[in-house]
Amino acid sequence: ASRDQLVKVYDIRAMKELCSLKGHHKEVTSIAWHPLYESVFASGGMDGTMIFWNIGPKGSEEPGARIPFAHDMAIWDMKWHPAGHLLATASNDRHTKFWARNRLGSHDGLEEEVEDDDILKDEMELGNHVGIVIGKRGTTIIAMQRSTGTKMYVDQVRRVLQIEGTQKQIDVVKKRVSALLERVNDPAGGGSVGVPMGRSDGASSSHVSSNSNRGGGGGGYYGPR
Repeated sequence: ASRDQLVKVYDIRAMKELCSLKGHHKEVTSIAWHPLYESVFASGGMDGTMIFWNIGPKGSEEPGARIPFAHDMAIWDMKWHPAGHLLATASNDRHTKFWARNRLGSHDGLEEEVEDDDILKDEMELGNHVGIVIGKRGTTIIAMQRSTGTKMYVDQVRRVLQIEGTQKQIDVVKKRVSALLERVNDPAGGGSVGVPMGRSDGASSSHVSSNSNRGGGGGGYYGPR
């Protein structure tokens, strides 16, 4: 597992690469082999995506199953139960989750998902943490847009984050931003205090990026051009 977004399998006896698996859209941060089936394993990504693989004779080099947004942030570790029926994942979003397959013939949790393609707009207050959400040269907000498929606009005057996407995408963005601000505001978690975009003593506001001077009222769009 690597930052190149690939999972590679090697035969260390012959020092030979057996296969190279593509499925993650961010760096791969964790991996765990199934305790009983030597061709089955799971992998977790920086964007919270979890993928199940089966590279045996009856499998393929394509993902067997994919769970986008299994976590709101990077999946740092995963472990199978010795019996192989449960998988535990630990993430930077401070959650540990347990995953299990349905019993044979059960359709629980497999209801047909209705695609919601309606594009909505919503806002989220950022307070004094506008700079934290934007990131250095816009890196944080650009990465979040790419991983969630949304468009984001930061209004630095009103100190709000404007989000454009489906309802599910908007909910994911809000969770991720809330988790980011929670870590920043938590001294016990080693977070640092965000740099306010303006001062209460009447002094002029500082801007994170020169792009903030473009467009309506001090706002800025940060994303792929």
